[in-house]
Amino acid sequence: MHTLNVRITHKKADVPTLESISFTDPKEALRDIAALPQIKGCVLIQTCNRVEIFVAAENISEAHHNLIDYIMGETIAKFKAHFKNGASKMPREKILEHMITASKQFHDVIEVEYHNNALLHLLRLACGMESMIIGEDQILGQMKESLAMARESRCTNPFLTTIFTKSIKVGQRARKETRINEGAVSIGSAAVDLAKEVFGDLSDRKVLITGAGDMGKLIIKSLTEVETREIVVANRTFEKAAVLAESLGGRAVKFEDIQSELADTDLLLTATGATKPIITVELVKPILDERKSGEALVVIDVANPRDVEPAVGMLDGVTLFNIDSLRSVANENLKKRMKEVYAVEEIIEEEIGLLEKKLYHVDVDRIVTAVFKNAETVRTKELEKAISMLGNGIGEKEKEVIDRLTKVIVKRTMTPITKQIRRVAEIDDKDALRAAEIYFLRGES
Repeated sequence: MHTLNVRITHKKADVPTLESISFTDPKEALRDIAALPQIKGCVLIQTCNRVEIFVAAENISEAHHNLIDYIMGETIAKFKAHFKNGASKMPREKILEHMITASKQFHDVIEVEYHNNALLHLLRLACGMESMIIGEDQILGQMKESLAMARESRCTNPFLTTIFTKSIKVGQRARKETRINEGAVSIGSAAVDLAKEVFGDLSDRKVLITGAGDMGKLIIKSLTEVETREIVVANRTFEKAAVLAESLGGRAVKFEDIQSELADTDLLLTATGATKPIITVELVKPILDERKSGEALVVIDVANPRDVEPAVGMLDGVTLFNIDSLRSVANENLKKRMKEVYAVEEIIEEEIGLLEKKLYHVDVDRIVTAVFKNAETVRTKELEKAISMLGNGIGEKEKEVIDRLTKVIVKRTMTPITKQIRRVAEIDDKDALRAAEIYFLRGES
């Protein structure tokens, strides 16, 4: 069984591109992918800044081809529905041109990993190393939820369950043994940091939060350390808004009251799970003239799909930010955590070897160690013979130079061999592995 990872993330894709590729119904997409030819299991991770698909397959090449075709088909279908419903005023002659451009963008931003590289990426993902905010904790919960959804939908298999369960444990270990997640690190906290950059001080500002899900909770958590004039929480389920608002000493309002609240709001932080924009030009434009402060309404949209129509940002009196705007905050976070990044990478390096052993039922490291051990034995023996033949005509400095030279030769000669041994383990070539064991481990018990 082999691992394939196909992903579109914040690293290459902007918000509109991610939005166009995200699945409207992740559960339905999960079942569709699991039913594709050659795919034996599937786990789908879809968040505000990534769409990642991990599949288990015997024929990795065909699985890759079928998966890309499916994603492209779904993306095109979404475009067609968008234009058919009249959501776009684009002239018909421009629609095909737009779809061709979108297709090119898709190929530019998509990333694919196979075998060991896919496993390595999964471990890095669990450790928060692939997140926009390095070290954030939310990804672990998202991975658990994704695995649970795959199990519930009967789309996973023992192979995928093993690698996801192991990756989550590695993520937990990284956070326990390092300080990679020390402090408030999440998209929610980054949004609050961005707001502080914009305003400088929030103590005399009214903050309106829409959404009481996981992201809304992260925003609330980050705001507990910030002084504000007033906090208001709006959610379709009023009871959830009330619970979050109470935790901050704020107040809850019904979803339909958002417009009236915006009239004196300084900062809108929005993170709902809506499939269509909830903050529209029609909603915002009428209240702009009512605002007495004379200052712009600052809107930070961290939802995917976006909660705010892009056209809202074009209105006089509105300053709109989205997830792409958080990159500067993310870069500052990375600078602060570089020492911890190195520590986490050491843990990942150790754990990937353990995972390989568990998956492929062969102690690859034992073979690799034997390769270098056998080569070192030959090197040492032949070096001693050469120095003995040179007699007294060679000094300590020359001996040291020759010693270093032979070590380099051995390393550069043996490394490609050991890489190939790891490769055959990744693709589960039992015959090649057995041959390597017989040749390099002969004489070992």
